[in-house]
Amino acid sequence: MRGGFILCLLMISVMGTAQEYIELHVDNDLYFNTDWYYSSGIFIGTGKQRVKSSEGDKASKKQFIHWTLGQEIYNPKMRYSKDESTFDYPFGGWLFLERKLQTYIDSVSTFEWSVKFGVTGKASLAPYIQNLYHSKVLGLKDLSWEKAVPQSTHLNINFHYRKRFYITNQISLLTSGFSNLGTQRTGLGVRLGALIGTSKVISFIGNPLEARGKAYAFYLGTRQEYRFHDYMVSGSLFNDNARFCNE
Repeated sequence: MRGGFILCLLMISVMGTAQEYIELHVDNDLYFNTDWYYSSGIFIGTGKQRVKSSEGDKASKKQFIHWTLGQEIYNPKMRYSKDESTFDYPFGGWLFLERKLQTYIDSVSTFEWSVKFGVTGKASLAPYIQNLYHSKVLGLKDLSWEKAVPQSTHLNINFHYRKRFYITNQISLLTSGFSNLGTQRTGLGVRLGALIGTSKVISFIGNPLEARGKAYAFYLGTRQEYRFHDYMVSGSLFNDNARFCNE
């Protein structure tokens, strides 16, 4: 799967209490002037630490419950064209709600699984949100949204394992492996990077509650992923209603 550069323009986390947070995370490739393929993403998240069943339950591992409402938008390089023969990628929108349970195995590793339910097509509101932003904020004309990925409902189950390896007190290797299984996306991937600094987080992007306290860090890493099926590119496995994708 091809994709453009993505810059994380905004990530704001507000801690309601010591065990709760609200987060806004925005992806966009605006600064690279490459508004194609994965064009943008907006994610609103909240989470809290799960309360143990009893104060004397010392064997229970620390757990967190996370909720995310997200929208992703995709479009081809020739995004203003109405001639689908010029498209190298389909228009597509993906709106979802995700519930995730994260369990800390120990102080340097976690395992999490989640259920993600959502919709593609016009119900994702992607054509309206993107064109509203382009016209009202950027002063650009509307994108064509010709032969877009069809409207459909989807269910995904996701798994993620994260582990931190200390090299020195201020240099660590952050690793993670993840998988997706569902009608919207099925695939496997890894993220690998170096964290330099005093932060004790287990992952570069994960649980904001890990970042409590004063700390600093610099992260440099890569994400590699193989997708066996991606509805946003190839349409459904069960029918041929994605006209552009299957031609």
